[in-house]
Amino acid sequence: MLLVMSCLSCCAQVNCEQSELPVFPKGGIKVAEELQNLSAEEYPYLWEWLARLNKLRLELEINREVK
Repeated sequence: MLLVMSCLSCCAQVNCEQSELPVFPKGGIKVAEELQNLSAEEYPYLWEWLARLNKLRLELEINREVK
């Protein structure tokens, strides 16, 4: 039992401070114009990825406001 307890003590959680969240760069006018010319039918994976990226951005902003 003593052996098990000594092994568990080395598995203690480390208190990690959350670092500063990254700032997302702005795409700019050229990127916006190019995206307007890409249809969702031709590039479905791109639009799915952009939707997921936007969802992550919103979640990070919410988490930043809460803390």
